[in-house]
Amino acid sequence: MRTDYSTILLDVDGTLLDFNEAERRGVCAVMETWGVAPTEYLIERYHQINQGFWKAFERGDIPKEAIFGNRYQKFFAAIGKDVDGNAAEELYRKQLDSCAVLMEGAAELCAYLKSRNYDLYVVTNGVSGTQYSRLRLSGLEPYFTDIFVSEDTGSQKPQKEYFDYCFARIREKDPRRMLIVGDSQTSDIRGGINAGIDTCWLNDGTQPRAAGVQATYEIRSLEELRKIL
Repeated sequence: MRTDYSTILLDVDGTLLDFNEAERRGVCAVMETWGVAPTEYLIERYHQINQGFWKAFERGDIPKEAIFGNRYQKFFAAIGKDVDGNAAEELYRKQLDSCAVLMEGAAELCAYLKSRNYDLYVVTNGVSGTQYSRLRLSGLEPYFTDIFVSEDTGSQKPQKEYFDYCFARIREKDPRRMLIVGDSQTSDIRGGINAGIDTCWLNDGTQPRAAGVQATYEIRSLEELRKIL
């Protein structure tokens, strides 16, 4: 157990909240509204298209607006249906804003870390309104000293500029006493490495290992984080 960390940075989607379930519910609502029967194949098709946009955003290849303006247009075009992508996006956003499914052990972990006097911060890419809404509905918001959403910072994980923004607003000034915990190797772990802080990869066993990305710690469940902290 490490005793010298003071500050824990926690990712949201795939770490604290089950984004896959929230995405599934939102995508199904959109498809049903436009007369398409949701199937596992179509849900996965949308997921792949969406992930492609977000990866391009993380690399800095496209602005965030390109994600929301194009993902549903591209999805419906791929299945041969002409749909107003902006209208589909608006419905999806409403569904997503109201869905906050906790990952297993998330509430218990936040309570445990708070009881041990760690300063907790949210570090997340995404839309501010959506992330704040979901955190509030989840009941986790009171555990955090501050919440940093990429939309508010002007940059995103894994960019060093994103972490510089966060560090300027975090009480702890020694990066050796910070730890970032997240499920994304390309966003959370690479971002932590870029920022010069220790990293903990929540590996659910579904992702291939990213080349050149080595986390300080690796866990299979949030419960395992107690062995480190």
